[in-house]
Amino acid sequence: MPSAGTSTTSGGGAGSGGAITTGGLSNGGITSAGGSPTGGTTPTGGSHPITGGTTGLGGMAASGGSAAPGGAAPAGGATGLGGTAETGGAMGGGGRTGRGGTGRGGSGGAGETGGAPTGGTTSSGGAGTTGGTTGSGGGDLGERPCDIYAAANTPCVAAYSMVRALSNTYSGPLYQVRNGSSSQNTGTGGQLQDVGTTQDGYADVAPQDSFCSGTVCTVSLLYDQSGNGNHLPVAKKGRSDGGQYAAMDDFESSATQGQVTAGGHKVYSLYMDKRQGYRLATKGKNVPLGTAAQGIYELADGTHVGDQCCWDFGNVTTDPTQYGVMNTLFFGIAFWGAGAGDGPWFMADFEGGVWAGGSVKDDPGWGALNDDSPPNPKNPSLKVPLAFGILKTDPSKYTLRMANLQSAGDLTTAYEGVLPKAMNNLGGIVLGVGGDNSNNSWGTFYEGAITKGYPSNETDLAVMQNVKAVGYSK
Repeated sequence: MPSAGTSTTSGGGAGSGGAITTGGLSNGGITSAGGSPTGGTTPTGGSHPITGGTTGLGGMAASGGSAAPGGAAPAGGATGLGGTAETGGAMGGGGRTGRGGTGRGGSGGAGETGGAPTGGTTSSGGAGTTGGTTGSGGGDLGERPCDIYAAANTPCVAAYSMVRALSNTYSGPLYQVRNGSSSQNTGTGGQLQDVGTTQDGYADVAPQDSFCSGTVCTVSLLYDQSGNGNHLPVAKKGRSDGGQYAAMDDFESSATQGQVTAGGHKVYSLYMDKRQGYRLATKGKNVPLGTAAQGIYELADGTHVGDQCCWDFGNVTTDPTQYGVMNTLFFGIAFWGAGAGDGPWFMADFEGGVWAGGSVKDDPGWGALNDDSPPNPKNPSLKVPLAFGILKTDPSKYTLRMANLQSAGDLTTAYEGVLPKAMNNLGGIVLGVGGDNSNNSWGTFYEGAITKGYPSNETDLAVMQNVKAVGYSK
């Protein structure tokens, strides 16, 4: 993150003593010469981890990906070297399917553009897909988060989950796995296979278990379920002042860790370690730009979460070597803003700081670099297995909301007020790293989406209740 001076940790943030950088400033970023905060928030290797971008110079090679026109996924998936990409494929107009009798009715022709990707894809390393599996389709899955958002005129523009379909109409694969891989695979080699859904819309992991048996398996691609084709391959290198590993390509996450039960099914979460992240390094289709309003929701595991910078999900620069305003939901413990207790907290990473609340210096939760402000007591610590978070922005304000799904009756609003800086959405997407590929943190991702528009509090609650009804359990 750019800074005007040396940086120290704030109050109850990342470390009990705070990290004091002793190096100089590089291009506005902070470089650290080995100082480390006590309390487990040290940037490894003496580099003060700064929020920001992730991805390879010149953008990512999206791992192939094929999209069946019309959004219907043929059972069994497509195979073959090289994969095919049939972009487009607009879904038929005339409205979405009914949503399980909730009384919302159809959305009146809000069909999502772009078909659901199906079949085989290829990685940037050119490995061929072997027998991709896709959802069997059919059946009414009942209302899902992206159906709720669409009915509220704040449609999903990017939606990801290794657990379940996030729309009643989505029948394509959820993600892609690579066998013959390694714990340090940056996106090449092995064989690839898509993981589709069961009849009721949960990940069909039996073929994956067979495919991965006796070999190291990693997640090579997260499919966008919004119909916009904003798929996430592994992130590439960014700035050297973003942390020890930021200037290095990221590793694909394990496809066989993070087992969880959802909807009565055995499934896998995206279980991430340091130097693991995913990124769309181009302007995503229909992703908010400039000052356009945006919403984000995310379900994560607060018991496997990092204390460094920066485990983010949201809208960032497409160039990881250039700082730009970010609009991402952070989960973890940062060096700047803080909430109640010891964390982790859902906060807003807007670049140049991580905010647990506040609009100006000395507001509770204010998180700009080099500013020591009090923690926000309204932002709860969420060291719980099912942590649900929301960030919403428009040109005039931002809102942070969150809940512990094991006990939530409603959402907590930690902050709603004026933005701490002017928003400038740049259209790239990250998951698990910052805009400059600051990748020293880690976490577990279950599901989440980015929306066009600023969802209402009623919509937030409906989405939270829908996620809770899945019955996630370890």
